[in-house]
Amino acid sequence: MVARRLSLFYRLRVRTAVDSSADRSARILDRLRTAGGFHFPDYRGGSLVNLLSSIIRALGGTSPHLGLRALDEATLKGVRHIVYLVLDGVGCEQLDRFTAAGGGEHFFSRHPRQRITTVFPSTTAAAVTTLSTGAAPAEHGVLSWHLHLHDLGLVGAVLPGKTLTGTPLAEEDFNLRRYLGLPSYLSSVHRHKRLLSFGTLGRSAYSNAGTRWNGYGAYRTLVGLERQTVRFAREGGRGVAYVYWPLYDTLCHQEGVQARKTRLHLAEIDKSLERLVSGLAGTGTLLLITADHGVVDAPPPRRIELTAVPGLLDCLALLPAGDGRQVSCFVRPAHEARFREVVARHLAEACLCITGEKLLESGLLGPGDPHPSLCNRVGDYVLLARDDYAFRVTPPLTKARIHKGNHGGLSSDEVYVPLYALRL
Repeated sequence: MVARRLSLFYRLRVRTAVDSSADRSARILDRLRTAGGFHFPDYRGGSLVNLLSSIIRALGGTSPHLGLRALDEATLKGVRHIVYLVLDGVGCEQLDRFTAAGGGEHFFSRHPRQRITTVFPSTTAAAVTTLSTGAAPAEHGVLSWHLHLHDLGLVGAVLPGKTLTGTPLAEEDFNLRRYLGLPSYLSSVHRHKRLLSFGTLGRSAYSNAGTRWNGYGAYRTLVGLERQTVRFAREGGRGVAYVYWPLYDTLCHQEGVQARKTRLHLAEIDKSLERLVSGLAGTGTLLLITADHGVVDAPPPRRIELTAVPGLLDCLALLPAGDGRQVSCFVRPAHEARFREVVARHLAEACLCITGEKLLESGLLGPGDPHPSLCNRVGDYVLLARDDYAFRVTPPLTKARIHKGNHGGLSSDEVYVPLYALRL
């Protein structure tokens, strides 16, 4: 009897701790929503984390995360191949505007699409790491394009392997896979796994730091993407292919979301998808088309160079990390009050500033066991961009990286991504 009472006591304590944590997360998110009008990832069945969980389970693997509500059992059952194609930067809001203006007649407007969410931060580094492993950002720890790597003493971009100044992140023989320690639920799938990507991206150290791929394919055109994907689907056996197209996002950064060149490229993608569907017909393939995030245009007056904000760098231990629309600041302890004062005076209109501790408590980084370096990669304070503001950080004597389109934040343009699901 005593043992039973003790067991019940401990279960109640654990449940109370979990409930308390959930309550804190809800309160933080409510404050963020009220103060910033932000939108949040839906990790309870409506995000990229859940999409990967559904894919993994359909292929016989295991994932601790909930499946995607938008994918029912009938859609997943009995398919020979699963192909998930990621169109970098093609958010729901951009697609809505494109189709409302008469675009998308070849594919985007012809097929029904679901509206799901990406992860936070809504940036390529965090989202494609989830898409290639099935792990949430809290679990994999790749939180932003420019990441604070405390044990290397620098801020660097792990995808291209460069520091803020463009020098190599480490020596050529540096074991990035061992260093990042990415968990991969996709690796529990024992069927053939193929990575099809642009140029040399698929063979990079980062692309092979998580899931072990059984095969690769490379292309530099949409026609090449179509050929590689159809070739995979027409081969014998069963398996999964992760297909990635980055150039729309590149154009959004360079030209802006509404630029003519960007819209023309989206029209090219629309035609390419029609051809891809035709090529996959009769292969027993489930084709899933989604994106890693959307993009927000920042007009010139809303692009803020953080190194030029009076007094800001004096408060920091090193240059900020992050992306155009979310920035981690690592503050010198003796200058914390001064940092808050500088942000309130110069950046209050442009962003909401929260502590890294509150960000971690909020659950925005997703469920799961936290990565060992997670706390060190989140800033003491995090700047969350409002409206169409964007930030940049230019190290001394380097060329300013001026992006017209940006992402990483919590606007509806960035958070909501499409999902097309076609059995072919």
